[in-house]
Amino acid sequence: MKLRRAAVLAAIPLFAISCATTTGGNSGESFPDNVSSIRMIIPFSAGGSTDTVARLVAPRLEEKLGTSVQVLNRPERGGQAGLEEIASAPADGSVIGSVNFPSAVTSYLDPATDVDYDRTSFDPVGAVTTFGSLIVVNSASPYQTLGDLAATSTQGGKALNIAAGAVDDLLPLTGVQDATGVKFNLIPFEGGSSGKVTALLGNKVDVIIAAPSAVLASVTSGDFRVLATIGSERTPTFPDVPTTSELGYDLAQDTINGFGVAAGAPSQVIDAYSAALEEVVADPEFVKAVEGLGFAASFLDPEQQSDAWAEQEEIAKPILDANN
Repeated sequence: MKLRRAAVLAAIPLFAISCATTTGGNSGESFPDNVSSIRMIIPFSAGGSTDTVARLVAPRLEEKLGTSVQVLNRPERGGQAGLEEIASAPADGSVIGSVNFPSAVTSYLDPATDVDYDRTSFDPVGAVTTFGSLIVVNSASPYQTLGDLAATSTQGGKALNIAAGAVDDLLPLTGVQDATGVKFNLIPFEGGSSGKVTALLGNKVDVIIAAPSAVLASVTSGDFRVLATIGSERTPTFPDVPTTSELGYDLAQDTINGFGVAAGAPSQVIDAYSAALEEVVADPEFVKAVEGLGFAASFLDPEQQSDAWAEQEEIAKPILDANN
């Protein structure tokens, strides 16, 4: 997947690392026969889009690997606790975890954070979904198109208020500014995506950039209008909404939801997970379920996933350093 300038992987889980306990396992056997169960660590709270995707994957992994998968949420410290647990787990395949871009990247590149892991602490085992965040306004807004929004700054000189719920929001926000010329005045809100949605519903901001699943209900009810998706392709949830590239802007950001294990895993562990996840993505029921969340079922093998992660770092670091 080619990521262009300011392209980032937003909302989504990048790695799902499952941590399998070895109780009852035989160290002389190969994975997955050497573990009695697997623990899947989710660095987010239950009920969100990352958690939902992981819980769609977990039972399918159980079926394909022939061992139980226990999903555990570790959202403490903005997800850093979960990522640390994944990175410090045994590299025997007993632990797998959900690691999202850009949150996984910003969690250790943000100069304001202090963690004991980085990209080299994980071995990618495959990604399962992608999505592009949406540029959304209140339906009562005068902005009918992304061009209208941009013209407010490029022609009128006005900065628009945009809600932000986490440091991750800096990446798509900066990408939209650079590509369109719009100027944003960043307004922080607590509560992540739900906080941004509440702010826009109350007309406390002019615009938000959010995952399709976060705004689906408000768009369906007629409260919100979607101007564009910053993804490289149109979202299955809103197929009539154009991409920023289609509108002539040099911007394509894809959020990748993937899985990974602690660095140093044997090739048989990586290969087994990768093969199983590729089969999961080919499952029509899985495809239908994730499309209902606004995601596209799209498999990346470990090498492609690793390349995407490295490119994310190149994009994110200067943005985070400049905004520290």
